Parts: sequence; structure tokens; C-alpha cells
Amino acid sequence: MAGSDILVERLEKKLLEKDKEITELKRMLSSKEAEIEEIKKTIAEKVRSELSEELKKLKELESKIVELNKIVESLTSEVLYLKTELKKPETKFELSEPKKEKRVKEERKEERTEEEEDLIVCD
Repeated sequence: MAGSDILVERLEKKLLEKDKEITELKRMLSSKEAEIEEIKKTIAEKVRSELSEELKKLKELESKIVELNKIVESLTSEVLYLKTELKKPETKFELSEPKKEKRVKEERKEERTEEEEDLIVCD
């Protein structure tokens, strides 16, 4: 029985050593888990801030797109208005009238210069 008592004592000592090792491993694991949690929090914070910045950029881009859309609609309606105005016969007459007046003025000017050329100046 003495041999079995010695064997039991050795096994108990080994069990205590293993318990100490397990306790040390648990302590190391908990410290590593704390580090991992801290890293997770840091990464989550960075991701949130980056997402926030990207959302701000998207909102700014969206507002610019809305503004450009309004400008395009305004220009389109203006072009359509001008197109309808150009199709009206009155508008064509109004547009051609200034050309006619300009042509008449040029003809009068030419007549004056021709009359001036015919004059002889004596001193």
C-alpha cells in the first residue's frame, strides 16, 4: 500500500501542477481577451468614424446632384421655350427685321461715301 500511496501523492502533485498551469493559462487568456476586446473597440471606432465621414460625403454629393438636376431642368425648359419662340412666325419676322434695317443703313452709308467721292475740294 505504501507504493500506491506514493503513486497517489505523485498524481496529486501533478494534478496541483496542472491546476496551477491551467490557472496561469486562464490568466494569460483573459489578458489576451482584454487586448482583443480593446482592439475590437478601436477598430469599431475607426470604422464608425470613417462611415460617418463617408455618409457626410454622400449627403454632399446627393445635394450637388439635386442642384445639378434643377439646373438641367431649368436649362431644358429654357431651351424648349426658346425653341417654341423660334418656331413662331412673328419671331422670325422680328429677327429678320433688324437685319433689314442694318442692310438699309449700310446702303445709305455707301451712298454717302459715293457722294463724297464725287465731290472735288478746291483750296
